[in-house]
Amino acid sequence: MERMKAGVFVEYKFSELVDIKHLNSLIESLGTITGIGYTIKEIKDESFVNIDHGSLCRDFYMKNESTRQRCYNDEKIVVEKMTEEKEYIIHKCKNGLAQIVVPIRIDGCYLANIFASQMFLEEPNLDFFRSQGSQFGFDEKKYIKAVKEIPVIKREHLKPIIDFLLKVAKLVSEIASRHLNELEVNKKLSESYIELSAVYQQLRGAEHQLRTQYDELEKMAYYDPLTGLPNWNFIQRELNKYDDSSLKLAIIYMDLDNFRGINNGFGHQCGDKLLRKIGETFQDYLKENCIVSRSSGDEFLILQRNVESKEDVLESINKIYNLINSRWELDEKEFFISGSIGIAIFPDDGDNFEEILRSADIALNKSKHIGKNSHIFFEKSLYDQISRRTEMEKELRNAIKNDELMLHYQPQVDIKNGKIVSLEALLRWNSKKFGWVSPYEFIKLAEDTGLIIPIGQWVLETACIQNKEWKSKGYSYDFISVNVSVTQIQNRDFLDNVKLILEQTGTKPEYLELEITESVMMETIESNLRILNELRNMGLRIALDDFGTGYSSLNYLKSLPINTLKLDKSFIDGLCSNSYEELITCEIIKLAHKMELDVTAEGVEFKNQLQSLVDKECNRIQGYYFSKPFPPEEIEFDLKKGFFDIKL
Repeated sequence: MERMKAGVFVEYKFSELVDIKHLNSLIESLGTITGIGYTIKEIKDESFVNIDHGSLCRDFYMKNESTRQRCYNDEKIVVEKMTEEKEYIIHKCKNGLAQIVVPIRIDGCYLANIFASQMFLEEPNLDFFRSQGSQFGFDEKKYIKAVKEIPVIKREHLKPIIDFLLKVAKLVSEIASRHLNELEVNKKLSESYIELSAVYQQLRGAEHQLRTQYDELEKMAYYDPLTGLPNWNFIQRELNKYDDSSLKLAIIYMDLDNFRGINNGFGHQCGDKLLRKIGETFQDYLKENCIVSRSSGDEFLILQRNVESKEDVLESINKIYNLINSRWELDEKEFFISGSIGIAIFPDDGDNFEEILRSADIALNKSKHIGKNSHIFFEKSLYDQISRRTEMEKELRNAIKNDELMLHYQPQVDIKNGKIVSLEALLRWNSKKFGWVSPYEFIKLAEDTGLIIPIGQWVLETACIQNKEWKSKGYSYDFISVNVSVTQIQNRDFLDNVKLILEQTGTKPEYLELEITESVMMETIESNLRILNELRNMGLRIALDDFGTGYSSLNYLKSLPINTLKLDKSFIDGLCSNSYEELITCEIIKLAHKMELDVTAEGVEFKNQLQSLVDKECNRIQGYYFSKPFPPEEIEFDLKKGFFDIKL
């Protein structure tokens, strides 16, 4: 802030005039009441308070460069409008959301804005959002679900919110103005003892009022308004008191599993009451050496002192699980709760609050990933995994452009005559930075980040181009098989992309088989069935991969529009050594044949496995017994021959 006052040129930032952390509780309470997200931002784009009440911005707009840039541009437009001395504006952003913006002016200087965001002023046009989601590559189902969660607030109902925000802006302005006056007075006091004495006499009369205000701000800054527990600012202050490196502390970061279901099913008021009860119970039972705080939402942060070993922390963890896993009764209702926990040790896992909290958060995320109701101690390897994953994502985004992706092909052999019937195209990545990366690792990463859409399209196109080349050379196999994920199948452009690739590469549909795993197929069976039926109608072949590891019922199996069942390698490994695998494999093959399906056995490596599958009249064999997956130029040696010798 720049201004002239009493002949003195003073520079202050908004964050120097208002302790933003003190506003956190107020803004969070307002968000809980209205269901709208609120943000206070300095006009220099420095975000101070951001209480998240929806996933649309967090999970979509802020993760996409184009939509994120839209948000930044909208904020610039808002700032330009606010320089026209407007009391407030209702702004509709280019991403389709409306927001109320109220300026914070201190002594006439425009410094910051209060945003009431993520709302619609009328029922949203879902076709618009579907189009927008497609434009930016969002998962349509999740994106539209997030859109539907945004509240619709008619313009006639905005006045109470606007009035409240105006009052908040006025209150913040008054507090900041008083703080500014104090800063300038203190500066003068340091320059003159006489002025210091005079100002001191003036301040004595206001001492009680200032003390009362300070106590209230202290409470706002260091205690959670919902539960009355300390907040993480309190934990930070306590941790900063400990400068003795020989003294160890533990940060126990707990997230209640699926607590959103309680809020959705019974209402936020019920959820808040349950959080208060949980907080009180924790505080009563963890008094010794522990400070229980509520961090945000359904998360609790516990500081344990005097930690000599992990066993000390595990004792507290056991108490927590004994409490949290018990039956909770509230308003004649029963609730059963679980929690995921991440633990970090100070100073081993971080020598300041920011680092130790990050370590605990990393451990918590790992705990939630491996399953509910579990706990994980932070290890450096967890951070290394995150760093590797982050770097790998950056490299994977450029893998196609950098010509690092390639397809290897593995023959599928007719068990009767050894003829190469088909080939499975298997994706490989030779990264310039990481070298050869395991398909399990980078394909999972591609799935999680949405990169599987462009990569999957590249795989289909590359396989079809290769097929055209081999067919032109006269190789007599029937088709190439390509794996597709549920993310690809459920992409709204998938069918059109397949048609376009077939057309552009001149590939006949019967030359292409698409493989989808059994477990993924069954996740959203109805929508997947519709898409697979359309693919079959186009003339493509469909294979159900890893059969036997999922949970297909026979009723569903007979309705699936598939040509082939692929037996999972786990069954093949048990052949000749486990009567159970022998029996199951035999029955699956019989069942498939009765349904007029071909059966391909994956992972065949040994002669006795081959003999067993011959005896069971399996149709095709795939595995190292005949060939590993090889690049196109190497697999051509087998294609030229066209068959493998089967000698049993």
